[in-house]
Amino acid sequence: MTSGSSDFTVTELDADVQQARRNSVMAHSVVIMFKEMGLPQDMDDDLASVCTDLGDLWGAQKEFADRLQGMLKAERGWDMVGDALTDLRASIDHVAWHLKSVREPLTRIAEYAYGQADQG
Repeated sequence: MTSGSSDFTVTELDADVQQARRNSVMAHSVVIMFKEMGLPQDMDDDLASVCTDLGDLWGAQKEFADRLQGMLKAERGWDMVGDALTDLRASIDHVAWHLKSVREPLTRIAEYAYGQADQG
């Protein structure tokens, strides 16, 4: 939403792009950490899943909190509440998908980490 005045307001699309960039930076930070620690190349598929899911989960928690706060601060009305709950459900479904996706690769990397800790 941009205003008609000379003041620039970030559009919702711009805000989504900015959040996607923040999620990407977080995911990339996870990759860098594991690669600097020496995670072997044969675990790259697991790392790709883990970093993507963790980055998206990190961003989704902020989005969920913002939506919940928005619902609580908005004018009361059943239409608004229905829309807000539908948006919250979409956020929950998004988180649930990433939680399911990340479990196995996260476990494999954790097992590798504990194996490395036992060796050193």
